[in-house]
Amino acid sequence: MTIEFVDLAETWVAGLPVRSPKRALGSLYDTNLERAWSGILNQDIGEPLGSVYTDFVPAIGSYSTQIVGYRVADGDVRRGHIVARVPAGRYAKFSAVGNFPQVLTTLWNEITHAEEMGSFTRAFTGEFEVYPHAYKIEMYVPVAAPGSRGVGGAG
Repeated sequence: MTIEFVDLAETWVAGLPVRSPKRALGSLYDTNLERAWSGILNQDIGEPLGSVYTDFVPAIGSYSTQIVGYRVADGDVRRGHIVARVPAGRYAKFSAVGNFPQVLTTLWNEITHAEEMGSFTRAFTGEFEVYPHAYKIEMYVPVAAPGSRGVGGAG
C-alpha cells in the first residue's frame, strides 16, 4: 500500500444525507445509505460521483453525516440535495480497486493501519471519497498539521 500526500483545493459535494450509525466500516448494508445511493444513481447527474463524511467529533465519539452524491461544479446543485464543503488542505490519498463492499473494507483497513503506524495524523475535517469508475475508490483523509492532534483533541 502506498500513501500519496496531496494538497486539495476546496471541494463541494452535493447529494443526499445519511446520518451514519456507529457501524463497522465496510458494512454497507445500511438501508438508509442504500436508499440515498439509489436516489443518486437513478438520476442523470453528469458529474463525478463522490461522498463526504462530515460532522464527526472524535472527542465525544459522535456519529457522522455522509453526503452521497457528486462533486459540485459552478453551483449546479439539483433540487432537494444538500451541499457539504471539503476544506482545502493536505490529504493522505488512498486508492483501492475491487468489488463492493470488500473494496471499501480493504481501503479502510489500509487507512487504519497507516494511521496506527504513525504515517499521518487525521485532522477529522471530513473524509472525501471519489469514484473514478464502478470498481475504484479514491479516499482523501485530511492530515493534521505537524504538532497538532487534529480536531477535537484526537489524533
